[in-house]
Amino acid sequence: MKKHLLFSITLLLICNKTYTQNAQEVAGSDAITFITIESDKKAVAKEIAQFRSKEYIINHIIGRTNGKDIQFETESLASDDSSGLVSIAFNCNELNEKGLLLAFFGPNTDTNGQLKDAYGFRYIPLKKAQDLFMRIDKVQDDNKKYMSSDNDVNNVFIEFEDIKFIIYRDDGEQIRVFWNGFQIVWERAAFDRSKRRLKKWFD
Repeated sequence: MKKHLLFSITLLLICNKTYTQNAQEVAGSDAITFITIESDKKAVAKEIAQFRSKEYIINHIIGRTNGKDIQFETESLASDDSSGLVSIAFNCNELNEKGLLLAFFGPNTDTNGQLKDAYGFRYIPLKKAQDLFMRIDKVQDDNKKYMSSDNDVNNVFIEFEDIKFIIYRDDGEQIRVFWNGFQIVWERAAFDRSKRRLKKWFD
């Protein structure tokens, strides 16, 4: 009887630990924070890019330090004119972790179905981020004739894991990004700056 009780308690503790870890992983990739904007939107976007991004990094990429001092670097790469998508470079030599952090900022639907301002972060390791930039460029080059033959009508759809992209032309090349309830236009100038500065930062 005692053996069965001990086994049940051990199993319960293991399941609880696994659930906690999984919950943290889900929160890390899918967490969205709803906010009320009481000041300039660009100032809020700057706060998200400079400080909230670091909070996300320490909570969801670095995690527990177990008493160690962990050094890491971040730098904002580019933001579009509407501040809806901010790209941030991240590097942590101690964890051998580096890549691109995308900060999404704009309307999103909360659990009550209300459309509110929110922000969220999506981390992409460096090699995958570089491959993604190259893929989007190639898709635009390969489909240039198709998209330019009917502006804002002819679209190309691609996916990268849980991020969806619609590429089209409307007074220039446009990249509309869908992720976790956000729908953001990644302006071509901001896209190019992100790609160029990410490469330069890690060279």
